[in-house]
Amino acid sequence: MLKIRPEESGDRDTLFRLNSSAFGRDAEAKLVDSLRGNVYPYVSLVAELEGDIVGHILFTPVSVGNAVVRAAGLGPMAVTNRYRGKCIGASLVEEGLRVVSEHGFAAVFVLGEPEYYMRFGFEPAADKDIFWKSDEFAPYFFSLELVPGALDCVSGEVIFHPAFGNV
Repeated sequence: MLKIRPEESGDRDTLFRLNSSAFGRDAEAKLVDSLRGNVYPYVSLVAELEGDIVGHILFTPVSVGNAVVRAAGLGPMAVTNRYRGKCIGASLVEEGLRVVSEHGFAAVFVLGEPEYYMRFGFEPAADKDIFWKSDEFAPYFFSLELVPGALDCVSGEVIFHPAFGNV
């Protein structure tokens, strides 16, 4: 049975290996390590199956253009190759959205595949005149209001923690 739980201190090495393997490089794993203890709230969840960690998702605070809205960025998210396509990522996203909502976040942003994230209710951020870095990323940059209307009258660039610049 799949269990989604908060990251624990003993998970660090396993999460580094999982993220490195899932992305085929160490950049995302190093990002997770650099954010751990340096951002608050740091919402890091793991998917555990039969005692093994098979997935990970991270949410960290972001700022949005002209807004005072409390928003989070989703990512990175990783699932071991063996368990991709078995709804582990979906379970992580759904539980993660529930947890960040409980932490008082009103909106979430993600850079990712349209077909995947739109099924969770994410919409193109460009439709709200919100962007990340440049128009080049618009087809892959999405927003989700956890609080209806949270992004009304919000526009501008979403700024992630500077550590994301190393990815």
